[in-house]
Amino acid sequence: MKRLLKFETQRMFRSKAMYAAISIGAIISLWLLVIELQEVFEYEQIIALYGMEKAGLYYPRSLYNSFIGLEYAYLPSTVLYTIFPLLVSFPYAVSYFGDRKSGYLKNILTVCNKKQYFAAKYITVFLSGALVTLAILMFSLLITAMFFPALSPELTTSSFSPQRGTQMWTGLFVTHPLIYTLLYILIDVVFYGLISTLPLIFGLVAQNGFTVICAPLLIYTLAYYILSAVDLEQFSPMVFLRPCQIFTEADFRIIVGEAVLLLLITTGIFLPVGGRKDVL
Repeated sequence: MKRLLKFETQRMFRSKAMYAAISIGAIISLWLLVIELQEVFEYEQIIALYGMEKAGLYYPRSLYNSFIGLEYAYLPSTVLYTIFPLLVSFPYAVSYFGDRKSGYLKNILTVCNKKQYFAAKYITVFLSGALVTLAILMFSLLITAMFFPALSPELTTSSFSPQRGTQMWTGLFVTHPLIYTLLYILIDVVFYGLISTLPLIFGLVAQNGFTVICAPLLIYTLAYYILSAVDLEQFSPMVFLRPCQIFTEADFRIIVGEAVLLLLITTGIFLPVGGRKDVL
């Protein structure tokens, strides 16, 4: 098992798609940073020309409303959290499908245990999705911290979110915003890592790699629209995985429950079905 994990991990880190996914996330983060810096520049011009009286109520931008997970007013943050399932899926989740379609899987299974192969593949795919998520969000956090101070959230300015007491961990966000941010990044890392394992299920039967890659994004998006239509947005990962909680009040019990359900579905289908599937 250790040898298989090492082999799969090495394949994962050799995947150019993994670095492409991280680069796309980094570009989106830089896009947001440019917009925010432009906003700051415009405010400074107004203050220089007309004084603070004409600028209105102004609280300097902070790390805690400029980091892409906590920013909610501009397009880049919405784009990132919409395409995250695609970014975490195409680097390595399609590798099982590629092994099966190319016949490479037959060669691998002649020298290793089938169940161990499928377990190692699942673990490595989860890690690939988790690492892509972690790299993108930490890049955004660090690059934002280079330009904006870590000013404590001031909820009366209405420029920070979460800001309602009924939202998850609002008290923690106000008193220890960095801990809140890092904990929410951890939630995203685990959940998007689990989402990245969904293509493994489709890879068992699919005949087209495009279907395998796009399946998580399609499920993620459809779930959002269906749940929104019946006023159950709080159950949509597209909504509760955004640390700003701008559209709804996240519930930690829902997040954990859906993560466990996703784990049970993916492992409960891929491992036993793959382990029994005749590929030789």
